[in-house]
Amino acid sequence: MDYSKIYGFNVHGDWGSHGITEWLGFDAERYKKMIKIGKERFPAMNTVRVWLSFEAYMADKERYLKAVKSAMDILTANGLYIIPVYFNGWFGIPPFGGFVAENVREDQWHFYLDNLNDTLKVVKEANILLHDISNEPFNNSWQQGPKETVVKFLERMVQAVREVDERPITIGSQGYGACDIDVLAPLVDVFSLHPYNINGISQSDFEKQFVQILEYLKPFNKPYLITECIWGAPDAESRRPYLESEFETYRKHNVGFLCHSLFTSPVADLYPLDNCSSTKGMLYMAFLDKDFNIRPNHELFNQYTKSDEKKENFTANKQIELT
Repeated sequence: MDYSKIYGFNVHGDWGSHGITEWLGFDAERYKKMIKIGKERFPAMNTVRVWLSFEAYMADKERYLKAVKSAMDILTANGLYIIPVYFNGWFGIPPFGGFVAENVREDQWHFYLDNLNDTLKVVKEANILLHDISNEPFNNSWQQGPKETVVKFLERMVQAVREVDERPITIGSQGYGACDIDVLAPLVDVFSLHPYNINGISQSDFEKQFVQILEYLKPFNKPYLITECIWGAPDAESRRPYLESEFETYRKHNVGFLCHSLFTSPVADLYPLDNCSSTKGMLYMAFLDKDFNIRPNHELFNQYTKSDEKKENFTANKQIELT
């Protein structure tokens, strides 16, 4: 598989703020229309990363699995590759589920295995590119390095997938060398990186950092893909340097990428910021606004994916009616 030609986005529906409200409130017709619009706006999009929800499974298993099956069918029918994310180690505001070492102890594994095995049955016929076992599993473990409890949990979940599905496995990595890549290397078939330009450094300096990550990966002799990128900013204009520095670097080094994220939604970091103190200092990372127009500067995705398809210019304001 040539992962250098993978382009796309992380995708959430626009109606829920976390896994329970997103999946138990799943609207198949709206989701279908949203995916269609996303493909129209960004013609080179061929892959989506979809965050699943252990919490929704625990709240209402049958309803959750029905929703996941519907989403997988819609995405597959649209010819998209899918990267389902089964668990999550990152916490935003509001939290999108998430685990820490305390709640993935071995005596708790049976809950997660039930969820994973049931979900694997649902996605069996879907166009899965990679099984992403967890988003950033060590996000809350950096002070002491990766928790051994979390590593054992990941090992067991990887084993469970391999027992029933031969498609390749990844785990969302923040790309921090010995603290992250070394630990994940024995578990994954493909490295998935999240090399955000968090500090807003220049393109040349960011490229130097990125090249160091690529050099670090070489001895493992495994393919890699960026499954999250383009750091957020309070508004579209202040995000432009992040868009330019990251896109320029990834295309220069011929690395496929999935941006975070396609749609505006109540999920953490995906909603527009205002003057309210409750959102001060947070990020807005969606590429489409609430009316499904491409946000200013975010058309750079199309420039850097070099799509030559003749499509309508969707950067102009255009209200989309989904009801």
